[in-house]
Amino acid sequence: MSESVVKEVLAKAIKELEESGDIVVVNPIEGAVANKLFNTVQQVSPNLLSASELGGIINALNAHNLGFGLDDKDFHTIIGLTKDELKIAASKLKPEEW
Repeated sequence: MSESVVKEVLAKAIKELEESGDIVVVNPIEGAVANKLFNTVQQVSPNLLSASELGGIINALNAHNLGFGLDDKDFHTIIGLTKDELKIAASKLKPEEW
């Protein structure tokens, strides 16, 4: 997920909270609250990789499909997932722009 998408989602949520009366933002700088929240989320989120970084990780996860390998028992022991479980997890990581 790109930085701009995350900031847009945060800004939208803040606006919705303001409109519903759940919060009042008094900072006159547009986007300041969303930027602060984004910077905080960025410190703990693994989802803010660039498309090429995420692509490299996905390729590494899928290397077993290319014949690089461990037998099924060692694969599960080392990776912590079966090959099928890893395939499902890797499919969830595909970024839109990759």
